[in-house]
Amino acid sequence: MQTTTVTYMASRKSTEAPIYPSLSRPTSAWITMKATVIKELRIARRYLPNLVGGIVSMGLRVVFFLLLSGVISVGETGSANFLAGRDLFIFFQGALILMVFNGPTLWGPINAVTTDLYNGTLEFLYSTPVSRYAYYVGTVLAKVLINMLIFLPFYGFLILYSKVNLFDMLMILVACGVVLVALTAMGIMIALLALLWRQVGSITEILGILFEMLAGAYLPIYAFPKAVQYVAYLMPHTWGYDLIRYYSFQGKWQTILPVWQEWGVMVLYAIIFTLVSRYLLGKAETLAKRQGLSVI
Repeated sequence: MQTTTVTYMASRKSTEAPIYPSLSRPTSAWITMKATVIKELRIARRYLPNLVGGIVSMGLRVVFFLLLSGVISVGETGSANFLAGRDLFIFFQGALILMVFNGPTLWGPINAVTTDLYNGTLEFLYSTPVSRYAYYVGTVLAKVLINMLIFLPFYGFLILYSKVNLFDMLMILVACGVVLVALTAMGIMIALLALLWRQVGSITEILGILFEMLAGAYLPIYAFPKAVQYVAYLMPHTWGYDLIRYYSFQGKWQTILPVWQEWGVMVLYAIIFTLVSRYLLGKAETLAKRQGLSVI
């Protein structure tokens, strides 16, 4: 009996990942986030043409939708959902100010993983006692701060064009903030695909198209078939676009649900997505370390 027990314990220890003493001290999440933000801001300053290119790209989108709103209309003439001219441009602009943050939130974490894989620093990151979640949040936060250079002119242009009051101005900002929390969590979950599968470029392109088109960036949700509408309801973008348009039209926009319910849905998505992303990241870390970081 004793021999069997010793044999079982020996075989069990052989399958477990070895634990080695480390001279590194755990770093708080706040310090990790701060260091990541500083790193990303320094990189952005070093590569200013990328920032200029982003500003020009979004500016061309504004010009395109301004021209488009002058030649097309959406909905039946005379109906409450009819959009044309100035109203149609406000509709597009309500999506554009949120799309400014698609890159930082959804693609910031996966770009960080891809860069660390390319530079060979990913294993070092996952073998040190730091919060990987704070690392990704810091990456997103830095890119959000950089993209504020694009967001603020767009936001100011929307305010002047739609002539909203102070309350509506603030509510648009709050809606953007809540959606950013949910999108950051979604971005971290997308980054896990890169950790596990490495080559996910085509998948991210598909997701990017879906997030823009199905969530109602270019067409109202009511124009979609019912099955597509149900898929759109699962995306935080959908509710963010809807609330931003509601306040941009000074309460005259017909929302999908009552406004207070949409706020509840958006906050709930932000909480659920954050909890799920933290849980999945922890699972990915455990799997990677158990297999000797071979997963990453």
